Amino acid sequence: MDQHAPLFLGGMFCLGMLSIPLISAGSAILQEDSIIEKKTYLTKKITDVPPLIDGILDDQAWGFVDWGDEFIQFQPDEGKAPAQKTAFKILYDDKNIYVGIKCYDTEPEKIVKRMGRRDNYDGDWVQVVFDSYFDHLTAFGFMVTASGVIGDEYITNDFQNEDLSWDPIWYVKTTIDHEGWNAEMRIPLSQLRFPEKEELVWGLEFLRRDHRKGELSMWQYIKKNAPGFVHRFGELHGLQGLKPQKQLEVMPYVLGKIENSEKVEGNPYATGSRQVINAGLDAKIGITSNFTLDLTFNPDFGQVEADPSIVNLTGFQNYFSERRPFFIESNNILDYRISESIAWGSHNSDNLFYSRRIGHNPQGYPGLNDNEYVRIPENTTILGALKLTGKTQDGLSVGVLESLTQREIAKISDGTNERSEAVEPLTNYFETRIIKDYNKGNTQIGGIVTSVNRDLRDPELDFLRRSAYAGGLDFNHNWKNKTWYLYGNVIFSRVEGSTESITNTQTSQEHLFQRPGSGRLNVDTTLSSLNGTGATIRFGRGGNGKIQFQLGGTYRSPGIELNDIGYLYKANALYQFFWASYHIYNPWWILNRFQCNINQWTDWDFGGNNLYR
Repeated sequence: MDQHAPLFLGGMFCLGMLSIPLISAGSAILQEDSIIEKKTYLTKKITDVPPLIDGILDDQAWGFVDWGDEFIQFQPDEGKAPAQKTAFKILYDDKNIYVGIKCYDTEPEKIVKRMGRRDNYDGDWVQVVFDSYFDHLTAFGFMVTASGVIGDEYITNDFQNEDLSWDPIWYVKTTIDHEGWNAEMRIPLSQLRFPEKEELVWGLEFLRRDHRKGELSMWQYIKKNAPGFVHRFGELHGLQGLKPQKQLEVMPYVLGKIENSEKVEGNPYATGSRQVINAGLDAKIGITSNFTLDLTFNPDFGQVEADPSIVNLTGFQNYFSERRPFFIESNNILDYRISESIAWGSHNSDNLFYSRRIGHNPQGYPGLNDNEYVRIPENTTILGALKLTGKTQDGLSVGVLESLTQREIAKISDGTNERSEAVEPLTNYFETRIIKDYNKGNTQIGGIVTSVNRDLRDPELDFLRRSAYAGGLDFNHNWKNKTWYLYGNVIFSRVEGSTESITNTQTSQEHLFQRPGSGRLNVDTTLSSLNGTGATIRFGRGGNGKIQFQLGGTYRSPGIELNDIGYLYKANALYQFFWASYHIYNPWWILNRFQCNINQWTDWDFGGNNLYR
């Protein structure tokens, strides 16, 4: 386990299958087959003055509720009492949830407190996690270090997916005293999602990291070999009369910029100085307690963290993670990965929706005459975008994204005469994704549709595809308390355009219809459209035992094309994969954990060529 990671128990998952634990207090060590008692905590509503968030738990309000304690080690000595005691209290009012945590330490001068960025923490930390939907699949985590660095995450699909980019607005202070260190939190209800009922029950979990001892302890114990996470939480009782809060955030901006550079004689676009002014708006609107509408007009991504430098010596496209706030918010709903087994590496990134396509660099480049200079926009301007995401009380997750990007023009000049040429067309991007939970979240059925439509009025842009459509259906079924699982999906795609654009598609690195030994594939220069399909199936055992495994296969037909709004590493491929592992989680001899595994995979193309095994 990465000692710097909070709740996301990195290292506890084996080849794509997560194994996480929960403990009941009382016994020194729990055997693998023992039943773990579910813990409950009773909170109360504040009737007087709420706590002052100063990191000192001396407010009168904290006396209204009892302490929750009896944490149990998750690692390194699973099931044993931790070296240091941890206790917490929870209160609420009409607008906020209040959490007070005491991390006792017999040597407070040795508490490890290190500074860092948000979501990049080190040293001692503590975390509270709420399953406020109480759907046993979704949770909201709030974490703070002893130095006051905060982290937060949005967990879905029983912790198979976590969104670390989720940045809610909440408040916390930490202090250190002679007993250890304290954390005092105020979490606005507007940052959480929950149904409107007279009396609510939420899932609840606390975790603490003792950096010196290398310990991770939990309030509600979850065993290391237990599949799933959120559905094993303890419970928070006593929430009465809470009304879901609607969120409203509006953030306009005005940007002025002066660029100074070296002057180039004769180049009218390199005069040594350039002034730019820009304006836009971002907004977040709570449509209902469960659905949020995000809007952006001419967004400013100038302050977004830069991508890492990569030297690509292949013909395949690089895959970069999304860093722009508008697109990473609730991206877990819009995500549609085609396969998730790590047995075949780079293809794990294949996805029907890859938001980096929206606002990318202009794809065209003008033809230049002698002594001509050009200025091309660095990125395609996003004129506007909206995104509606949320989950209903009966388990229906919905995501809709619509975006329009500007027609971009390059300016060309020889110093006397200036002309212009289009380098990117006006383009519309659309996606809708739905997922429905059944059988208490053990079964999920979903679907997705995406489209890209370009206005190709400029003949110099005929090399681009005019339209691209893709869609898919998927299912996920778990049984035996999520020990066993079966997952599958099917996808399709269709692209249309000029014969030049479809010929470019056939000969691109992802397809290579022209390569020797490609079987029946041949480049057809008369085509104006191209169709393709794909599918994946996975079956396996994920926990509740020492043996785990996964067996599956996936394929991409030669004609499938997703790279207008998705990401496709390679078409024309059939993969078969298998892995199995054997675990010993409880301490044995000098080891705290032991694992051995075997991996096997094979790759063919549709011509019957075995590419690797």
